[in-house]
Amino acid sequence: MKEKQKKTEQILQIPPVIQQHCGFIDAEALAVTAAEGVCVIHKGELTALDLVRVIAALSELASDMTVQLAGTCGLCNNCGDEKPKADAECGYDNSPAKWVADCSLCRDLLDESQDIHIPDYLLEEAGIPQGARLEAYADDDSGEITVAEANVQQDINDVPPEILSVLAQSGVCLAALDELIMREEIVYGK
Repeated sequence: MKEKQKKTEQILQIPPVIQQHCGFIDAEALAVTAAEGVCVIHKGELTALDLVRVIAALSELASDMTVQLAGTCGLCNNCGDEKPKADAECGYDNSPAKWVADCSLCRDLLDESQDIHIPDYLLEEAGIPQGARLEAYADDDSGEITVAEANVQQDINDVPPEILSVLAQSGVCLAALDELIMREEIVYGK
């Protein structure tokens, strides 16, 4: 006798008090927008003012989360070097963006020329899937460089450029962010 496998469906129930707060009670339909790691539920039909309110709520949430991430990563400290003091006479820029630009580690993370590129046929010969992250090791004695598939397959390169730019311009330590991403560190909701 074959046992039937039951599909387990999860049903999302929104408490009435939250529905009322969101204005969902009178909505004929709800819309769901989903992306990796997030789901946004809103009324299916929105007036211009409703849309403005959704944008404002999402902007505030994005801002709060950006502040949380920046606080977790900390400000770039030029790899431990003291930040130079601003000098109005010589015009030295001492902005947070300059701290990141002056930090060799953060600067290297933004430099795409640091990426390792190996022809697809060599990757195939080595049994490394196309698109896999690579890392390189140098042998000091022989001068040979060994390239292998990286143990960690996520890093700062997975951050959208527009988000990375905002963080860099704000002086957030990109090296710390890269480390948090690679370690899959929980940084929100803990």
